[in-house]
Amino acid sequence: MPPKKGLLRMVQHMRAIALSHKPPEKTVTKTEILAALKNLTAEERLEIMETASRMMREEIEEKAQRKAERKQKLRAAAEAAVQDYMPGGALHDLWSADSEPYFESEEEYLNAGIKTNA
Repeated sequence: MPPKKGLLRMVQHMRAIALSHKPPEKTVTKTEILAALKNLTAEERLEIMETASRMMREEIEEKAQRKAERKQKLRAAAEAAVQDYMPGGALHDLWSADSEPYFESEEEYLNAGIKTNA
C-alpha cells in the first residue's frame, strides 16, 4: 500500500477512535507516523496537521460539553433535594439545628459505626 493512502487511512482511524470516546488502541507508533510523514508532500502533511488539529478541537469541545452536562445534572439533583431539607421535608429533622438528636447518647452514636470529627 502506498505510504500516502496508509497514512490517510490511519488518520481516519484515529478520528473514529477520538469520536468514539474509547481509549485508542496502539496500532502505530509515533516513530512510524513521523517516518510516514517524511514520504508526503508539504501539502499532504499540512492536510494531516489540519485534520489532527480539527480532531483535537472536536475532542476538547466534546469534553467541555460532557462536563457542562454533568454539572447541569448535579445542579438539578441538588436543587431537587432542597425540598427534602426544608421544614416538613423528609430529611429536615436529621439536619435541622433545632431537631431532636437521632441517637440517645454519644455512646450509641459511636456504636452505630459513625466516626466523629473530634
